[in-house]
Amino acid sequence: MKNSLFWRIGTAALVVGSIVYTATANFRKRKNEEQSDNVLPEYRRVFDANPIVPDGWTFGTVWSTIYTGTTAYAIHQALPSQQSNPRYQNALPWLAISYVLNAAFGRLFSDPRRESMIGSDLVTKASLPAALALHQQLEIGKTTVGSPERYLRIPFSLYAGWLTTAWVVGTPNLLLNLKLWKPEPRRDTPIFVGVLGATTGVAYAVARRLNDPYYMLPFVAGFAGIATKQYGKNNAVALTAAVCSLAVSGMLVKWLPKGEFEPVEREAEEVDPDAEAEDYGWEYESPNRDVESYSYTSI
Repeated sequence: MKNSLFWRIGTAALVVGSIVYTATANFRKRKNEEQSDNVLPEYRRVFDANPIVPDGWTFGTVWSTIYTGTTAYAIHQALPSQQSNPRYQNALPWLAISYVLNAAFGRLFSDPRRESMIGSDLVTKASLPAALALHQQLEIGKTTVGSPERYLRIPFSLYAGWLTTAWVVGTPNLLLNLKLWKPEPRRDTPIFVGVLGATTGVAYAVARRLNDPYYMLPFVAGFAGIATKQYGKNNAVALTAAVCSLAVSGMLVKWLPKGEFEPVEREAEEVDPDAEAEDYGWEYESPNRDVESYSYTSI
């Protein structure tokens, strides 16, 4: 039990430290630059060449929401009352991995060298599988839980959704930095229009698979950010992004109030504060040997 508490507190410190470091890693490099979205000029040139990179306001809005919610979760999962919570226990390594990768991204994103720009894109891509594993271990869309855990899981739905958008958006950046793609608007515009439409379909399909409408919320912001940035520059991409944002918003009007696409099969079991953190099963035998005994072990 003490060992479990140690790792939970350590992971909470790691998460908070990673968030603070990533938010401030390139502050000194950026403070003399007149960039409203706090992006280094070297990254700005790449972002401007990629018509599906959202406007700067999108990043600030989404990341601040994710980081605030994750900080609250990190503190809650470290409380002694949550030591026997099997979902928190199973999610612990994936939470740590996710925020080690987050800190690595912060370090690379503060470096203007092309190698670091490539590295930041690769770290973002590696972060998505970890985020999806974290989502699964928290049993989002699989179990019904009480407050505050119910609300503290939402940031990880947003995190998985936002990293999916970053995976799509970052691919042209990676190809550009690897010199495998040379922008040509007349040729590229139909391709990017198709990419936005396909991304909308993927967002809905994955959200259904995860049984998690909150996963789609970052796509609304991402598409809206693309529309506002490309308006007056590439109106075909801007219009498509706006339509995609409205389409996802329409889906969320129906599904988000429910919090799920399909009814959850089971409710999470009550946490036993006296149980060992390493043992998530329970057994019961009736004192009356003539009465049928029951046993259960969680998987």
